[in-house]
Amino acid sequence: MMRFKENNYNKLFVGLSNLIRYICGGDRLKRITNIIDELLKKKYLEKNRKLKILDFGCGSMEISKKLKDKIYVGQIVGSDIFKHRYESNRIVYVDNDELFKKKEKFDIIFIVDVLHHIGVDDAYKMIKKLSKLSNNIIIKDHFEHGYLSRQLLRFVDFYANYGYGVNIPKKYFDKASWKKTLIKSNCREIFHIKNFQQHDGLFNFILNKKHHFVSIIKSNE
Repeated sequence: MMRFKENNYNKLFVGLSNLIRYICGGDRLKRITNIIDELLKKKYLEKNRKLKILDFGCGSMEISKKLKDKIYVGQIVGSDIFKHRYESNRIVYVDNDELFKKKEKFDIIFIVDVLHHIGVDDAYKMIKKLSKLSNNIIIKDHFEHGYLSRQLLRFVDFYANYGYGVNIPKKYFDKASWKKTLIKSNCREIFHIKNFQQHDGLFNFILNKKHHFVSIIKSNE
């Protein structure tokens, strides 16, 4: 998924943005992909068979593309609000409306930096819907720590999503709102990593690990 229509100016802008990320440790996908890989392997060993996985809010499927050839992957279904054309022998795409109409079941779902865009106060509604498709949900998201921390997260979100038409939230989870979200979604947390280091270098200095967490939740139903 590109930020802009194709032209030389926009290609230069995206190229420069990517170069800054590379030099300043802004590759967010490497560590996120590694932790999801580790958690999916554990589920594979538990079930002793290949997994059917949902990448919810998949964007351009960069994480799924990195995982698709892993031994534990039977199929990855990517789902988002926009139309997407990428498919491979192990990846298919459906839009969100079709996903919830089909009510397909999955061994595990992962959601990376999506819930805060849905809205902290409304995220539980989406978790409840997703928990009907799988009882194992991996979530990577953000914690804010006061007003300045919130504005920093908003600025970085704007930089990362500029041109995609993604909603920039007015607030993010904190420990209290996350606990409330779990209660309202009737889920329990069975695994949690706080202070998850997403970036290296300058990007980690700007938005350090206290702003990131990884969780696995299960429905109580």
